[in-house]
Amino acid sequence: MHTELSSDITEQTLLGISIPPCPASLTSIMREAKHPSADFASIAHLISRDAGVVGPLLKLANSPFIGLRSKVSSAFQAISVLGMQNTLNLVQNIALRQSLGGDTPSFEKFWERSSLSATIAEKIAAKFPTVSKDDAYLAALFHDCGIPVLMMKYPEYRETVMAQCKQGKSICDVENDTFSTSHTVVGNMLTRSWMLPAHICKAILYHHDPTIFTSASENANTDVCNLIGILHMAECIADEHLHVRDKGWHQFEHDVLKHFEMSAQEFLELKGDILAYLDGE
Repeated sequence: MHTELSSDITEQTLLGISIPPCPASLTSIMREAKHPSADFASIAHLISRDAGVVGPLLKLANSPFIGLRSKVSSAFQAISVLGMQNTLNLVQNIALRQSLGGDTPSFEKFWERSSLSATIAEKIAAKFPTVSKDDAYLAALFHDCGIPVLMMKYPEYRETVMAQCKQGKSICDVENDTFSTSHTVVGNMLTRSWMLPAHICKAILYHHDPTIFTSASENANTDVCNLIGILHMAECIADEHLHVRDKGWHQFEHDVLKHFEMSAQEFLELKGDILAYLDGE
């Protein structure tokens, strides 16, 4: 298992790769949200001041993934209906998109999948009392955020990775061999620079590590393994919903189900429930 990189080593590894700074508007909104006297009106005011946030927020809030019974037309309505934390999760979703390629065609499918995985992860986490739904949402939203960073740095990234992964190579092996880093390392650096909770950052760093559930390392603690397990379940369900090839559930299935003390049948039932929810049934 690779270890978390120090700042000096990271700077060398990521030489020439730009880690986007946390947007100022997001920083202001999150700071206000942590204030003891924060209320819906103050958060809504900050969101409404940034057209680049309020427009996408309303679009996401009214999307089929959220499933509101009636449309919302203002930031205050969105917070009132969704709640503070759900709204902040969507704001982080928007900030991440805007910092990493926006909704340009080359990133459209990536963001669709990331948002879908985050929604699914939140639903899965609700089944486990010891796992935070908000942490699961953020971990799934950010878990592959290193990919668009590498895509912007290396124009050949997508074609190179797709071609070699089709030959049976793992994505991290391809990235390390070709670009001397991986999307997990870059994603870990981005989320650390955005000051996300440490266990979320570590889950992003280790989510492709096949030894994470059997490792004695302090990095493989319960909180980190919980998020990684939910990530893999969410990816599996997202793949089926999007009708694409399963990218790795078979590799982690045994360890994930053992970690959560779930049977294969229980996971099938959970998957069926979430797929039905996504299909509006």
